[in-house]
Amino acid sequence: MQEFFERARKILAEQLDIEVEKIRMETTFDEIEADSIDIVEMIMALEDIYDVEFPEEEQKDYQTIGSLINDLYEFLKQSKNAE
Repeated sequence: MQEFFERARKILAEQLDIEVEKIRMETTFDEIEADSIDIVEMIMALEDIYDVEFPEEEQKDYQTIGSLINDLYEFLKQSKNAE
């Protein structure tokens, strides 16, 4: 999970041109001024890296980095177990 978070954190920091240290699990998307497009771009980048597709119906109105990371990580684990 930590490796997954670190990878997602780096992607989001690059997208938003902010310091990686500003992104923690409890950080809200409002705090780092990330909008829904930034969130979708982060999801797409992680989908490419892990070769999965996170279905739109699984996605929610995420308030924190941690809530999104947890859902993506759980989905990834389930996807790998299904193979």
